[in-house]
Amino acid sequence: MQFLAFLKDSYREARSGWMLQIMLALSLLLIVLVASIGFRPITVQDQLASPLRLMTRLMATNPEGYERMGKPEFTIEKVVATQPEAQWRSDYEFDFVVKCPTAADMRKARAMRGLPTTTREVKQFLRGGLSDFERIGIEEPPAPSEAAAFLAIGGGILVAEPPWASPETRFHVSAQGNKVDDPLAWPHQVSVLFFYEVPFLHVSTRDGAYFIEKWLVNGAGSWVLLFVAVIITAGFIPSMMAKGSLDLLVSKPIGRTRLLIYKYVGGLTFVLVLTAFTVMGVWLMIGMRTGLWGVNFLAIIPILTFYFAVLYAVSTLAAAATRNTIVAILATGMAWCALWVVGKVNDGIENREEAIAAEKSGGPGRQRPDNEDGDRPDGDRAMRQLDPDAPLWGFLPTWSFVPFKAVHAMSPRTYQLDDRLGRVIAEGVLTPYQLKKQGYEKAPRTSWVEMIGVSLAFIAVVLALSCWRFSSRDY
Repeated sequence: MQFLAFLKDSYREARSGWMLQIMLALSLLLIVLVASIGFRPITVQDQLASPLRLMTRLMATNPEGYERMGKPEFTIEKVVATQPEAQWRSDYEFDFVVKCPTAADMRKARAMRGLPTTTREVKQFLRGGLSDFERIGIEEPPAPSEAAAFLAIGGGILVAEPPWASPETRFHVSAQGNKVDDPLAWPHQVSVLFFYEVPFLHVSTRDGAYFIEKWLVNGAGSWVLLFVAVIITAGFIPSMMAKGSLDLLVSKPIGRTRLLIYKYVGGLTFVLVLTAFTVMGVWLMIGMRTGLWGVNFLAIIPILTFYFAVLYAVSTLAAAATRNTIVAILATGMAWCALWVVGKVNDGIENREEAIAAEKSGGPGRQRPDNEDGDRPDGDRAMRQLDPDAPLWGFLPTWSFVPFKAVHAMSPRTYQLDDRLGRVIAEGVLTPYQLKKQGYEKAPRTSWVEMIGVSLAFIAVVLALSCWRFSSRDY
């Protein structure tokens, strides 16, 4: 009963400033926004024609430059699927067509670098648009004349005109080895606000659900929730310790340690309720709109609450030491930033160590998808050997690696918790092929036991200090 009374008191504090109502309204707005997002399957022709139309529009915005290019227009024609009944797993053949007003304009377009007017450049363009196919084959365009390549006339040889001597050039394309393994992993047209189709936005339903869950909810949404929760809950303990309030509380048969712990749990309950309301609502909307009911997404509720438990422990200690809400907010914010920096640097150090070890061993790790910065490298950087004495990211000296790793070993794993939650979400909606594309084919470095164990130990130590300070201080 005592605990419920303190929960009710924390609820009244959160409600009195209207922040609880505002956060619930924002959560409801996010749920409605997710419900308005739809996905419509598209064809290969739609998939390739959209970026071609966009490219043509952008070039046409500069009439003089477009004239110098030869005013090329690009289309996809004669699309044939090997499995019309299941186009999402089919191979395809089609014509990639380049049209110009005149043959002279075609020669201008052929001379422009970067335009898909040659076999090589067409293949490079299609590699980006058809990245899910293992092989892209392109036949050289046929000569515009039906005559043979060499014509004997009066004892001489006349070479037939090249294909670009015509205002139209056709490249016959075959796309084979479709690696898409699920109809929901095929590209879809995305619509928002229930009816508006976003131009040129083509992603698979599974990728769309992953983006919503990881970046919209677990990314932007969770950071806003944590930021607001830090501000709101920072005043719970200072208000309890105010003159008059504390006198009334300590006069009751309840120890100071239990009193502080109850207040701490009350703050966690505030975040738990908001997180559960938002996540459950978004999960229901995604399930009804896409048919994807991955329960992994619900892991945000306990993990985000645990993440906040680390931050709120720091806020509790600062509040018990100073009885000042502003100091509690600032201390929590600085701790939040420091934990992120330590986690990010440790991740970069581990990436560096893995890359160096792979280079020394000469094993398959040399082709790892991520470089030491956690980004996908370009070809030149991937082939370049790493200097083990070079500063990390160009400014962090190697002598700082040991202190950073030591601090990380004793710090709560908020950065790793966030990273692991992204993997859990991905495993709930993406196919094995899509997981590999997202870089999740490797096993995680740190176990759940280590992440949660170290973080729990940090919370226990900080709360113990808070209770000691609260219990030993005269008010």
